[in-house]
Amino acid sequence: MVGIGAAAGLLTSTLSSMVGINGQSNNTATGNIFQNPDFLTEFNKQTKDKTTNMITALDKDGDGKLSAQEIGLSPQQFAAIDTNGDGKLDSNELNAAYIKQEITTSTQNLMQSHDLNGDGKLTASELNMSPDDFAKIDPTGSGAVGMQELLAANPLNSLLAQYTSTANMFTGGPASAANTVQRLDLTA
Repeated sequence: MVGIGAAAGLLTSTLSSMVGINGQSNNTATGNIFQNPDFLTEFNKQTKDKTTNMITALDKDGDGKLSAQEIGLSPQQFAAIDTNGDGKLDSNELNAAYIKQEITTSTQNLMQSHDLNGDGKLTASELNMSPDDFAKIDPTGSGAVGMQELLAANPLNSLLAQYTSTANMFTGGPASAANTVQRLDLTA
């Protein structure tokens, strides 16, 4: 199966060309999303607006969903995003794919911009976080977090879970959001 990263990257590119997203991670490239309580609300609103605009612009048959032909994805890329397997991409699937890409991009940007000593790990001081706040993203208590811990701690995961569980609830997709997150392969 093609990794969701490649398919979501093409989706992000398509969204970018349609609704004016800049080439960097939307709102996450320059800030520390782990410390911004308003970020998720605004990001969620922007994501919904962008995917709604995309569906409106590309939905040739007017069913409110996108086929592989309407969105211009290869069969493998389309299948990676079509988590319920119904042959159409709805807004929840598009939102989930875009959020997955943002999880990866924002986490990579955070690591690149804050890893001052180049060791591939971030400390509380590199993130300018209090020890108590840092402990929330450092489950092992090692005092430093790598990419996998940052990916797991990314606040966008809560939005991803909302979209995948909502899609599954109404479409008969995988039994749980955890199954969908696993299928999306967050590390791809």
